[in-house]
Amino acid sequence: MIHKEVLAVVEDVRIRQMRGGTVVTHAALTALRSAALASTASSSKELLAELEENTKYLTNIRAASIPLTNGLRYVVSEVQEAANRGANVPELKEVVSNSARGFDRKLEESIQQIAEIGARRLKDGDVIMTHSYSSSVLAILKNAHQQGKRFNVFVTETRPELEGRDVAHELAAEGIDTTLIIDSAVSHFIEDSDKVLVGAEAVAANGAIVNKIGTATIAAVAHGARVRVFVAASTYKFSPETMFGELITIEERDSSYVLDDAEMKKLPNLWVRNPAFDVTSPQDIDLIITERGVIPPQAAIMIVRLQKGPLIFAS
Repeated sequence: MIHKEVLAVVEDVRIRQMRGGTVVTHAALTALRSAALASTASSSKELLAELEENTKYLTNIRAASIPLTNGLRYVVSEVQEAANRGANVPELKEVVSNSARGFDRKLEESIQQIAEIGARRLKDGDVIMTHSYSSSVLAILKNAHQQGKRFNVFVTETRPELEGRDVAHELAAEGIDTTLIIDSAVSHFIEDSDKVLVGAEAVAANGAIVNKIGTATIAAVAHGARVRVFVAASTYKFSPETMFGELITIEERDSSYVLDDAEMKKLPNLWVRNPAFDVTSPQDIDLIITERGVIPPQAAIMIVRLQKGPLIFAS
């Protein structure tokens, strides 16, 4: 049984009303918590079955979002441990509620810590380029600005969903000097940039990152121009599955974001490809800023080994 709270959040994500992995994770954990509390399961076994079904459903809504997967993994792990100790239905519901809130709190705390650590990497007079919407990147830039540092930010529009415009609005409203540029102008402006700062939907064991489509191109261009590339990502975005050779799924989104349905119908022999994310090589990344400190991408494997809970593979 998929609960209505879970169905609602899945619909919200699918129609793209949410930006960033952290926001999606918060919504999913809130939905799972509400579903568990609303459950009419009469036994621990029945509640566990419901939890598993709803967790798999939530995991599949954004396969590349590792904080989402790791958050759900954490809740499942805590509930399974409680069930093994003989917890009854009310007790298991409380475990779901507490663990979901707990992971959500840890994720928010990690962003605050990343903001403090990342802000120390920015200097007065820096020109920073960023791409797509990242709660961690925004937190770093706002924190640095609040410290009195003055810098300029190039923000790509981030087509086709244009989330870069939201970033530009937030930064400008904060009083940060911001220039919105078209995606294809990256190579033109990279020479004027001192740093590239992006977020991540996921970090693989080998230090590669999965982020909004276009990130890999920007990182490669920056690498060629000798501009340093920083990635802001909490350790909850590191993927344990990749340590065992699993690949992070690259979601392909609806063609209507690129060309509307009416236009497509006029051209039956035309196809549109719209991958949401790409993979940036660790060779094009200088540092990953986490809540535990700054690491080179080659050290990602150490973080991955510390992840808790059983693996959840999307079906």
